[in-house]
Amino acid sequence: MATPVAPPPSTLGVGGAADGGAPEPDPAQPDPARRVPAHDAWWWVAAAASVTICLYLHWLVARSATAPRTPWDEIHPIQTARLFAGQDGVTPLSGSGYYPGWSILLAPIWWFTEDPATVYHAAVTTSNVLAVLTIVPLALLGRRLGLTLAQATTAAAVVMCFPGRTVLADYALSEQPLLFLIAWAVLAMHALWTRPTWWRTVLFVVAVAACYLMHSRELALVATAAVWLLLLVVRRWQVTAVGLPLLAVLTVAVRTFSDRVHSEILIGGGGGKEELLGRVMESGTPSLYVRILLNQSWAQGVGTAGLAVLGAVVLTVWALREVRRWRIGPGVFLFGACLSALLLSVLWWTRPDFLWAQDGYLRLDVWIYTRYVDHMAVFLVLVALVVLIRGVGRGPLLAALGLFAAVSGAVVLWVAQDVALWGALDGPANSAALLSWTEMFPDEPYALPQQPTPTNENRFWFWASLFGVAMLCLALVLRRRPRVLVTVLLVTAFVLSVEADPSQKRDEPVHLEGAVERVEAATGGELVDIDLDYSCRGPDLTRYQMVNWLGYWLSPRDVDLADPPGGVPFDSDYVVSCGDWDRAEEYGARRVEDSGFYTYTLWVLPGEDQDELEEAGLLAP
Repeated sequence: MATPVAPPPSTLGVGGAADGGAPEPDPAQPDPARRVPAHDAWWWVAAAASVTICLYLHWLVARSATAPRTPWDEIHPIQTARLFAGQDGVTPLSGSGYYPGWSILLAPIWWFTEDPATVYHAAVTTSNVLAVLTIVPLALLGRRLGLTLAQATTAAAVVMCFPGRTVLADYALSEQPLLFLIAWAVLAMHALWTRPTWWRTVLFVVAVAACYLMHSRELALVATAAVWLLLLVVRRWQVTAVGLPLLAVLTVAVRTFSDRVHSEILIGGGGGKEELLGRVMESGTPSLYVRILLNQSWAQGVGTAGLAVLGAVVLTVWALREVRRWRIGPGVFLFGACLSALLLSVLWWTRPDFLWAQDGYLRLDVWIYTRYVDHMAVFLVLVALVVLIRGVGRGPLLAALGLFAAVSGAVVLWVAQDVALWGALDGPANSAALLSWTEMFPDEPYALPQQPTPTNENRFWFWASLFGVAMLCLALVLRRRPRVLVTVLLVTAFVLSVEADPSQKRDEPVHLEGAVERVEAATGGELVDIDLDYSCRGPDLTRYQMVNWLGYWLSPRDVDLADPPGGVPFDSDYVVSCGDWDRAEEYGARRVEDSGFYTYTLWVLPGEDQDELEEAGLLAP
C-alpha cells in the first residue's frame, strides 16, 4: 500500500524530537517543501460558505422536530434531566436507560419551562448548536495536521455537512453532543502527544470520561484510551502512571453514577448496553458477523462519498508507521478509536432476531446501521480532506479505490441478495449515512434471494456502490486541484443531505393531551393528576411507549404508575388505561371522548369530577 504523499511525517505525528527523531516543526504549520499554495482569500470564502451551508442544513432538517420521534432515545435523557433540575415525582421510564451526560446538559431547560414542546425545541436547538460548534475542535485538529486555519475550517465544515451528521438535526439525541466531546477529546490527545505533561494527561482522561458519561457505548473509546496510555510508557512513563489509574477511577465513577441514576428513573432499575452485549454476542455466527462488518464498512464509504475509505487507508498507514517505529501517537489512537467503534457496532447489530423475519416484521436498519459509527467516521473524513487539500499522491487514492471496490463487490454479490429492502428503518437516524438513497427502497416485498442489477428491485446496492467508486475516481482525477475538489465535495454533501432530510412525522399524544385540557377546563381549570394503568398491556411495545410519553408530554402534571392487580391502587380520579378496559364497569369508570392514544384512552372514576364531565358532554355514552 502506498504511503500518502501530502502530509509530511512530522505533521501527521510520526517522528519528531520528542520521540527521538528529527526536530519536529510546529504541528500547526504545513511543511514548506510540500505546501500547496494557500490561496488564503479563496479558502476564507470557502470556509464561510461551508459553515453557512452547514448551518442551513441543520436548520432545514430540524424544521420538522416538533416533538420526540422516539420515546426512548429522546424522552429518556429529557425526562432524566428533570431529576438533575431538582424536580420530584418524575414518572419512571421504561427501557434499559441511557447514560446521563446529555441529561445533565439539558437540565437547565427545565428551570425555565415545563412545557414539553418548548423543552423539546430547546433540546433540539442545544443539540444542533453543539453540532455546528463541533467545527471548532475539528478545525483545530485540522490545523494540527498541517492545514491553514481557513483550510481547516473549510474541511471541518464539509465533514459536518454529510448526512451522517445532518440527519441527526431532526432529533434531540445524545449523538451531537457526544461528537462534540469526542472531538475535544481527540484534540486533547493530540496536545498530550505533542507535549506530554501531567495536566494535559488529566485533561485528556477527563475528556474521555466525559464521552463515556454521554453514552455507554463509548466504553470502546475508554478501552482505546487505556491501551494508548499504556503504550505511551515507552515514551514517558509518567503519562502512563498518571493517566491509567485516573482513567480507571473515572470510568468506575461514571458507571456507578449512571447506575444510581438508572435506579432512580427506570422501572425496576436498569443499565447501559454493556449488560446486553454479552447476550447479543451469543446469537451471532461468523458468517453473519462478516456480512454486517462488510455492510457497515460499505455504508460509511457510500455515505461519505468515498472519503471515509480514503481516510481509513491513510490512517492505517499512519498507525502502522507509528507502530513500526514504536513511536505511538495520534495515528494509533485514531485508528483504535475508529476500529473499536466499528467492531462494537458490528457485535451489537449481528442479531438474527432482527436481521431475519419475525412475525412478518423486518428491520432493514439493522443491515445498514450507521449511527454507532457515524461519529467516528467524521475523523476518517477529516483525515481524507487534509491529505486531499495538501495534495495527495495516486497511491492512497488507488488503494482506497481498490479497497472500496473489493468491499462493494462482496456486498453486492454476497450480502445484498438476502436483504429485504422493504423492511423498516426504525428511525432514520439509525441509517443516516444512507438515507439519501431511500427512494430506491421498494415498498412491496419481492422474492429473496435477488442479485442486485441496475434495474431490478434490489438496484440500490449497485448504484450506491457505483457512486462511491465514481467519487473516488473523481478525487483521483482532481487530486492536484484541491479547491475544485473541495467545492465538488461540498456540493455533493449538500445534495446528499437535502435528499436525506427525513421530515419525520411525530407520534405525540395530541388527542389525549387535548382531552386532558378539556377536562381541566370543565372542572375548574386546575391541573389534574393522572394514573397510568400499568396492568393494561397493549399490543407490541405500546405499554412501554405510553409510560414514557405520558410522563413527559403531560408535564407538568403528576403522572403516576398504578397496578391494582399488583397491589398499587389508583390514587387519582383520572386513569389512562386500555380502550377496551375490562374492569371499567367494575370501577364505575367512564371514558372521556376523543382521548385515544395508541390503544389507550382516558377514563374518569366515579365522583364529583365525573358528574361535571357528564354535564359538560365530555364523556362517551
